[in-house]
Amino acid sequence: MLVELVAGLLSGSLALLADAGHMFTDASALALSLFAAWIATKPATPGKSFGYYRTEILAALVNGVALWLLVILIYVRACYRLQHPPEVLTGPMLVAAVLGLAANLASSRILARAGTRNLNIRSAQLNVLGDALGSCSVILAGLLMRFKGWWQADSLASFFIGFFIAVNSWVLVKQSIAVLLESAPDHLNTDRILQAIRDVEGVREVHDLHLWTITTGLEAMSGHLLVEDLAKGPQVLETLNRTLAERFGITHTTFQLELYRGENS
Repeated sequence: MLVELVAGLLSGSLALLADAGHMFTDASALALSLFAAWIATKPATPGKSFGYYRTEILAALVNGVALWLLVILIYVRACYRLQHPPEVLTGPMLVAAVLGLAANLASSRILARAGTRNLNIRSAQLNVLGDALGSCSVILAGLLMRFKGWWQADSLASFFIGFFIAVNSWVLVKQSIAVLLESAPDHLNTDRILQAIRDVEGVREVHDLHLWTITTGLEAMSGHLLVEDLAKGPQVLETLNRTLAERFGITHTTFQLELYRGENS
Protein backbone atom coordinates (compact mmCIF):
# COMPACT_ATOMS: atom_id res chain seq x y z
CA MET A 1 0.00 0.00 0.00
CA LEU A 2 2.76 2.46 0.94
CA VAL A 3 4.74 1.57 -2.18
CA GLU A 4 1.68 2.19 -4.38
CA LEU A 5 0.91 5.46 -2.58
CA VAL A 6 4.43 6.86 -3.04
CA ALA A 7 4.65 5.60 -6.63
CA GLY A 8 1.21 7.00 -7.41
CA LEU A 9 2.20 10.45 -6.17
CA LEU A 10 5.52 10.36 -8.03
CA SER A 11 4.07 9.04 -11.29
CA GLY A 12 0.80 10.98 -11.21
CA SER A 13 -1.25 7.80 -11.71
CA LEU A 14 -4.81 8.03 -10.34
CA ALA A 15 -5.33 4.30 -10.91
CA LEU A 16 -2.34 3.54 -8.70
CA LEU A 17 -3.58 5.94 -6.03
CA ALA A 18 -7.04 4.35 -6.23
CA ASP A 19 -5.52 0.91 -5.78
CA ALA A 20 -3.48 2.22 -2.83
CA GLY A 21 -6.65 3.71 -1.35
CA HIS A 22 -8.41 0.39 -1.75
CA MET A 23 -5.52 -1.38 -0.05
CA PHE A 24 -5.64 1.16 2.80
CA THR A 25 -9.34 0.42 3.26
CA ASP A 26 -8.54 -3.29 3.20
CA ALA A 27 -5.77 -2.90 5.76
CA SER A 28 -8.18 -1.05 8.04
CA ALA A 29 -10.84 -3.69 7.40
CA LEU A 30 -8.42 -6.49 8.22
CA ALA A 31 -7.54 -4.80 11.50
CA LEU A 32 -11.26 -4.39 12.22
CA SER A 33 -11.86 -8.03 11.28
CA LEU A 34 -9.14 -9.18 13.63
CA PHE A 35 -10.64 -7.10 16.43
CA ALA A 36 -14.11 -8.52 15.67
CA ALA A 37 -12.81 -12.10 15.67
CA TRP A 38 -11.16 -11.52 19.04
CA ILE A 39 -14.12 -9.81 20.70
CA ALA A 40 -16.52 -12.49 19.40
CA THR A 41 -14.76 -15.02 21.64
CA LYS A 42 -15.75 -13.10 24.78
CA PRO A 43 -18.36 -14.97 26.84
CA ALA A 44 -21.99 -13.95 27.01
CA THR A 45 -23.20 -11.78 29.88
CA PRO A 46 -26.65 -11.30 31.44
CA GLY A 47 -26.97 -8.05 29.52
CA LYS A 48 -25.68 -9.55 26.25
CA SER A 49 -27.12 -13.05 26.24
CA PHE A 50 -25.85 -13.82 22.71
CA GLY A 51 -22.37 -12.54 23.53
CA TYR A 52 -20.51 -10.47 20.95
CA TYR A 53 -21.06 -12.60 17.85
CA ARG A 54 -22.69 -9.75 15.94
CA THR A 55 -19.47 -7.70 16.13
CA GLU A 56 -18.33 -9.64 13.08
CA ILE A 57 -21.39 -8.51 11.11
CA LEU A 58 -20.99 -4.89 12.20
CA ALA A 59 -17.34 -4.96 11.10
CA ALA A 60 -18.34 -6.26 7.67
CA LEU A 61 -21.03 -3.56 7.35
CA VAL A 62 -18.63 -0.75 8.27
CA ASN A 63 -16.15 -2.12 5.76
CA GLY A 64 -18.76 -2.12 2.98
CA VAL A 65 -19.89 1.46 3.65
CA ALA A 66 -16.28 2.68 3.77
CA LEU A 67 -15.69 1.15 0.34
CA TRP A 68 -18.69 3.06 -1.09
CA LEU A 69 -17.20 6.36 0.10
CA LEU A 70 -13.91 5.42 -1.53
CA VAL A 71 -15.68 4.69 -4.84
CA ILE A 72 -17.30 8.14 -4.87
CA LEU A 73 -13.92 9.79 -4.35
CA ILE A 74 -12.30 7.75 -7.13
CA TYR A 75 -15.10 8.46 -9.63
CA VAL A 76 -15.15 12.22 -9.06
CA ARG A 77 -11.41 12.46 -9.66
CA ALA A 78 -11.45 10.04 -12.62
CA CYS A 79 -14.17 12.04 -14.42
CA TYR A 80 -12.07 15.18 -14.23
CA ARG A 81 -8.88 13.46 -15.39
CA LEU A 82 -10.69 11.76 -18.25
CA GLN A 83 -11.36 15.19 -19.75
CA HIS A 84 -7.92 16.54 -18.81
CA PRO A 85 -5.57 13.52 -18.96
CA PRO A 86 -2.10 14.26 -17.57
CA GLU A 87 1.06 12.44 -18.57
CA VAL A 88 1.99 9.63 -16.21
CA LEU A 89 5.45 8.23 -15.37
CA THR A 90 4.73 4.61 -16.29
CA GLY A 91 7.99 3.14 -14.95
CA PRO A 92 7.31 3.61 -11.22
CA MET A 93 3.63 2.90 -11.87
CA LEU A 94 4.31 -0.53 -13.38
CA VAL A 95 6.85 -1.56 -10.73
CA ALA A 96 4.48 -0.66 -7.88
CA ALA A 97 1.51 -2.37 -9.57
CA VAL A 98 3.46 -5.63 -10.02
CA LEU A 99 4.55 -5.55 -6.36
CA GLY A 100 0.95 -4.87 -5.33
CA LEU A 101 -0.30 -7.81 -7.38
CA ALA A 102 2.23 -10.15 -5.75
CA ALA A 103 1.28 -8.97 -2.26
CA ASN A 104 -2.44 -9.40 -2.92
CA LEU A 105 -2.04 -12.90 -4.35
CA ALA A 106 -0.02 -13.91 -1.28
CA SER A 107 -2.66 -12.45 1.06
CA SER A 108 -5.46 -14.19 -0.83
CA ARG A 109 -3.71 -17.53 -0.47
CA ILE A 110 -3.36 -17.06 3.29
CA LEU A 111 -7.04 -16.12 3.69
CA ALA A 112 -8.15 -19.06 1.52
CA ARG A 113 -6.64 -21.45 4.05
CA ALA A 114 -8.92 -20.03 6.75
CA GLY A 115 -12.11 -21.04 4.89
CA THR A 116 -14.86 -18.98 3.24
CA ARG A 117 -18.01 -19.60 5.33
CA ASN A 118 -17.17 -16.83 7.76
CA LEU A 119 -18.59 -13.52 6.49
CA ASN A 120 -15.74 -11.52 7.96
CA ILE A 121 -13.05 -13.67 6.34
CA ARG A 122 -14.98 -13.79 3.07
CA SER A 123 -15.25 -10.00 3.01
CA ALA A 124 -11.51 -9.67 3.58
CA GLN A 125 -10.78 -12.20 0.84
CA LEU A 126 -13.08 -10.41 -1.61
CA ASN A 127 -11.29 -7.16 -0.92
CA VAL A 128 -7.88 -8.74 -1.48
CA LEU A 129 -9.02 -10.36 -4.73
CA GLY A 130 -10.47 -7.02 -5.78
CA ASP A 131 -7.08 -5.44 -5.13
CA ALA A 132 -5.42 -8.11 -7.25
CA LEU A 133 -7.73 -7.33 -10.17
CA GLY A 134 -7.13 -3.64 -9.57
CA SER A 135 -3.39 -4.20 -9.81
CA CYS A 136 -3.91 -6.07 -13.08
CA SER A 137 -5.88 -3.15 -14.50
CA VAL A 138 -3.16 -0.71 -13.38
CA ILE A 139 -0.53 -2.85 -15.12
CA LEU A 140 -2.60 -2.91 -18.32
CA ALA A 141 -3.16 0.85 -18.17
CA GLY A 142 0.56 1.42 -17.60
CA LEU A 143 1.45 -0.68 -20.64
CA LEU A 144 -1.09 1.15 -22.83
CA MET A 145 0.27 4.53 -21.76
CA ARG A 146 3.90 3.50 -22.08
CA PHE A 147 3.69 1.96 -25.55
CA LYS A 148 0.59 3.62 -27.06
CA GLY A 149 0.56 7.03 -25.39
CA TRP A 150 -3.10 6.54 -24.42
CA TRP A 151 -3.20 8.66 -21.25
CA GLN A 152 -6.96 8.15 -20.72
CA ALA A 153 -6.19 4.54 -19.81
CA ASP A 154 -5.28 5.65 -16.29
CA SER A 155 -8.74 7.12 -15.66
CA LEU A 156 -10.46 4.12 -17.28
CA ALA A 157 -8.51 1.77 -15.01
CA SER A 158 -9.69 3.87 -12.06
CA PHE A 159 -13.30 3.43 -13.20
CA PHE A 160 -12.78 -0.33 -13.39
CA ILE A 161 -11.30 -0.48 -9.90
CA GLY A 162 -14.15 1.64 -8.54
CA PHE A 163 -16.80 -0.50 -10.23
CA PHE A 164 -15.35 -3.72 -8.84
CA ILE A 165 -15.13 -2.23 -5.36
CA ALA A 166 -18.76 -1.02 -5.57
CA VAL A 167 -20.12 -4.42 -6.65
CA ASN A 168 -18.30 -6.35 -3.94
CA SER A 169 -19.18 -3.83 -1.25
CA TRP A 170 -22.86 -3.95 -2.25
CA VAL A 171 -22.90 -7.73 -1.80
CA LEU A 172 -21.16 -7.36 1.55
CA VAL A 173 -23.53 -4.65 2.81
CA LYS A 174 -26.57 -6.59 1.59
CA GLN A 175 -25.50 -9.75 3.44
CA SER A 176 -24.66 -7.81 6.60
CA ILE A 177 -28.02 -6.00 6.65
CA ALA A 178 -29.86 -9.28 6.09
CA VAL A 179 -28.22 -10.72 9.20
CA LEU A 180 -28.91 -7.60 11.27
CA LEU A 181 -32.59 -7.67 10.16
CA GLU A 182 -32.67 -11.33 11.25
CA SER A 183 -33.77 -12.54 7.82
CA ALA A 184 -33.91 -16.27 7.14
CA PRO A 185 -30.53 -17.50 5.83
CA ASP A 186 -30.40 -17.73 2.04
CA HIS A 187 -28.87 -21.21 2.07
CA LEU A 188 -31.74 -22.72 4.08
CA ASN A 189 -35.14 -23.58 2.60
CA THR A 190 -37.85 -22.67 5.11
CA ASP A 191 -40.48 -24.88 3.44
CA ARG A 192 -38.21 -27.93 3.63
CA ILE A 193 -37.48 -27.22 7.30
CA LEU A 194 -41.20 -26.90 8.05
CA GLN A 195 -41.88 -30.21 6.37
CA ALA A 196 -39.04 -31.89 8.25
CA ILE A 197 -40.51 -30.66 11.55
CA ARG A 198 -43.99 -31.94 10.65
CA ASP A 199 -42.51 -35.32 9.74
CA VAL A 200 -41.16 -35.83 13.27
CA GLU A 201 -43.24 -38.47 15.05
CA GLY A 202 -45.61 -36.91 17.58
CA VAL A 203 -45.67 -33.45 15.95
CA ARG A 204 -49.02 -32.47 14.43
CA GLU A 205 -48.34 -28.85 13.49
CA VAL A 206 -45.93 -25.95 13.99
CA HIS A 207 -46.57 -22.21 14.12
CA ASP A 208 -44.77 -18.97 15.12
CA LEU A 209 -41.65 -20.38 13.51
CA HIS A 210 -38.66 -18.02 13.37
CA LEU A 211 -35.32 -18.69 11.68
CA TRP A 212 -32.42 -16.23 11.72
CA THR A 213 -28.65 -15.94 11.74
CA ILE A 214 -26.83 -14.94 14.91
CA THR A 215 -23.49 -14.75 13.11
CA THR A 216 -21.93 -16.51 10.16
CA GLY A 217 -22.30 -20.27 10.54
CA LEU A 218 -24.57 -20.02 13.59
CA GLU A 219 -28.30 -20.17 12.80
CA ALA A 220 -31.04 -20.10 15.43
CA MET A 221 -34.66 -21.24 15.37
CA SER A 222 -37.67 -20.92 17.64
CA GLY A 223 -41.28 -21.95 17.36
CA HIS A 224 -44.39 -23.52 18.87
CA LEU A 225 -45.03 -27.23 18.36
CA LEU A 226 -48.44 -28.86 18.61
CA VAL A 227 -47.82 -32.38 19.89
CA GLU A 228 -50.14 -35.32 20.51
CA ASP A 229 -48.74 -36.17 23.95
CA LEU A 230 -46.90 -33.69 26.17
CA ALA A 231 -45.47 -36.58 28.17
CA LYS A 232 -43.45 -37.57 25.11
CA GLY A 233 -42.13 -34.03 24.72
CA PRO A 234 -38.48 -34.89 25.57
CA GLN A 235 -38.39 -37.60 22.91
CA VAL A 236 -39.98 -35.28 20.35
CA LEU A 237 -37.47 -32.52 21.06
CA GLU A 238 -34.53 -34.93 20.94
CA THR A 239 -35.60 -36.28 17.55
CA LEU A 240 -36.36 -32.82 16.21
CA ASN A 241 -33.07 -31.27 17.32
CA ARG A 242 -31.12 -34.19 15.86
CA THR A 243 -32.97 -33.82 12.54
CA LEU A 244 -32.37 -30.07 12.34
CA ALA A 245 -28.68 -30.44 13.21
CA GLU A 246 -27.98 -33.31 10.80
CA ARG A 247 -30.03 -32.11 7.82
CA PHE A 248 -29.78 -28.34 8.08
CA GLY A 249 -26.91 -27.55 10.46
CA ILE A 250 -29.22 -25.74 12.92
CA THR A 251 -28.00 -26.35 16.47
CA HIS A 252 -29.44 -23.41 18.44
CA THR A 253 -33.16 -24.06 18.90
CA THR A 254 -35.93 -23.07 21.31
CA PHE A 255 -39.33 -24.75 20.99
CA GLN A 256 -42.46 -24.41 23.09
CA LEU A 257 -44.64 -27.52 23.26
CA GLU A 258 -48.43 -27.23 23.16
CA LEU A 259 -51.02 -29.99 23.33
CA TYR A 260 -52.80 -30.69 20.07
CA ARG A 261 -56.59 -30.50 20.62
CA GLY A 262 -57.88 -31.18 17.12
CA GLU A 263 -58.20 -29.12 13.98
CA ASN A 264 -59.26 -25.95 15.82
CA SER A 265 -56.36 -25.95 18.28
